[in-house]
Amino acid sequence: MTAEYITAPHEGHLKRALGLPSLVLFGLVYMVPLTVFTTYGIVTETTGGRLPLAYVVTLITMVFTALSYARMSAAIPVAGSAYTYTQRTFGAPVGFLAGWSLLLDYLFLPMLNYLVIGLYLNAALPAL
Repeated sequence: MTAEYITAPHEGHLKRALGLPSLVLFGLVYMVPLTVFTTYGIVTETTGGRLPLAYVVTLITMVFTALSYARMSAAIPVAGSAYTYTQRTFGAPVGFLAGWSLLLDYLFLPMLNYLVIGLYLNAALPAL
């Protein structure tokens, strides 16, 4: 990967308008507040009652993911997020798969969360 390839003038650039508070809020909104309620029982059962430890391990993993995105966005400052980073690093076919995986994640994960909260509410309040 060369510097000329990374900073090619024909590539799209986005204005850096979001600060850290906005990005943190965006991440929290994406995860949907209902996620905590829908996974609480599942995670407690799976971890044998070690829910706080599971969330700490997840937090550490997410911090490493956030730091990785920060480094990649500094190294490849163009629009495209994970697709661009993967395409530049591993080639177009792998970038294509990463882009579609990310799109499907953005599409299906919120729907899955709402499905699970519906099942949860149906079990908790069957008369509704």
